[in-house]
Amino acid sequence: LILLVVQTCFGLILQSLWVGIVYTKLIRPKKRRHTLLWSRQAVISLRDKYLTLQVRLGEIRSQSILLDAQIRMYFISRRITQEGEIIPLDLLDMNVGLDTGRDRLLLIWPLVIEHRIDSKSPLWSLDRKQLASADFELLVVFEGVIESTGLLTQTRHSYIPDDIVWGARFEPMLRNDPDTPLTIDYSKFDALCWDTCTKPCSANEL
Repeated sequence: LILLVVQTCFGLILQSLWVGIVYTKLIRPKKRRHTLLWSRQAVISLRDKYLTLQVRLGEIRSQSILLDAQIRMYFISRRITQEGEIIPLDLLDMNVGLDTGRDRLLLIWPLVIEHRIDSKSPLWSLDRKQLASADFELLVVFEGVIESTGLLTQTRHSYIPDDIVWGARFEPMLRNDPDTPLTIDYSKFDALCWDTCTKPCSANEL
């Protein structure tokens, strides 16, 4: 009888462990990151009279939202210090709304992430011609908590100067016709249109 009880308890423990392993694999946040989309290109154009760098981020899964979502952007380049030291991969945090709260996202439809090119930006003195020959990489990091599981998921994307289009904007994706409900046209996710108001000069020269 004792042996039967031990075998039963061991079987229940083993079954519980197996169910836990399977459940953990099913809810792994790695799968969720594949539902997040980054625009193939970034753009630089005027917005609210300021030159801005913009990328688009979208989420194709509508069953649950990501909570406490936050966006970060980094500028990676080679830097030489005043003492002559060479830092091959210098990492600089770029402002995407930390001071205004715009770095906190509610990703219920595709959003355009904006970095205002001001005097603190590493792009401040860069014009369209200089951008074409520049050597840097932009790393954009998005993370949030999966509503259904409470697990943290993260996705990253990088852009080099060849991926940045000067003087363009992202095409609107939201359709808000009076006779139909609000819909999102994902075929326009990477679509761009030219912004004739954006000059080829740097933000410093505006």
